Amino acid sequence: MSIYKDLNEINIDLEQYEEQSLTNFEKKKWEKRILKKIRKQRPSHVKKYLGVTAAVILATGISISTGMVSIANMPFVGESIEKYINQIEPPNYSAYKTKIGETAENEYGQFTLNEVMIDGGRLLMSSTFEPSQGVDFNYKMHPMPKVLINGQNLTSGTGGESVELNDSMFTIYNEVQLTEIPIGETIRFHIEYDHLDLEMPVDHPWVFDIEVPTEQLSAASKTITFDKVIQLGNNQSIKLEKMIVTPISTVLYYDWPEQANHIAFKIVSESGTEILPGTSAITPEESYNRYPSIDLTSEKYYLVPFEHSVNPHATEPGNVPEQSILINP
Repeated sequence: MSIYKDLNEINIDLEQYEEQSLTNFEKKKWEKRILKKIRKQRPSHVKKYLGVTAAVILATGISISTGMVSIANMPFVGESIEKYINQIEPPNYSAYKTKIGETAENEYGQFTLNEVMIDGGRLLMSSTFEPSQGVDFNYKMHPMPKVLINGQNLTSGTGGESVELNDSMFTIYNEVQLTEIPIGETIRFHIEYDHLDLEMPVDHPWVFDIEVPTEQLSAASKTITFDKVIQLGNNQSIKLEKMIVTPISTVLYYDWPEQANHIAFKIVSESGTEILPGTSAITPEESYNRYPSIDLTSEKYYLVPFEHSVNPHATEPGNVPEQSILINP
């Protein structure tokens, strides 16, 4: 008797499972996965299309009933940090991540810190939040942690994103900018979530004390010290401090105390490729641009300043002269 006939004759009671409609995020994610699978297979018969689709549906526990796609309310594996960096084509940073898997609980629900990763000047975290029954939480709410590094508060900025997995489970991403990270040693982090949202403090915070090794990241990273002042015109100057290149990103730090024209830098390769910053922070205390990772051994790269945005209160427009600063001689 074939295995398919055996499976067809199995009776399963599905009433114990609560079915819920897929979120828009889930629908788009599965649509991309199925289309990607179909493109790879390039089948010549309709049956093959149906086979690929059915295999994906069966493997993920999705059921189809009366034209509605739904998913059983069962445990999820936490979303990876790579999906925060690139949702469409997540890279693989397994060598630089630290799996945590610790859960803290209070009256608002369970908070599980899944994994963390240190990059140039930042700590990235992926967590899973399961609200308690009756707690009104949605993807527009963003728990932000307080972070101590080896007992010191070195946080210069915190960001976050909440992704709904189903009505009772969310992935929480956080990106914490840190002014100093002792790369090359094991770092102690004290992480405390004391707000459910910006103006929603909790009486009993979710707390995690973890240790994160950074030896592998240190071996694959390079710090370039500039300590150089360049002239921008209009009697203005800017001081380049340093650049940290890791397998994950490239971050440039510089001192720009002006409150008028906002200056950023693009990276230009010797072959002519231009790389614009993905994120920028222009503050009197610390300014930085973050880019994708670059390969310093492949060719020479240059920094080129440009006017990123103009403050509406500026007394006169910026005038950034064309110039290139060599990154890797």
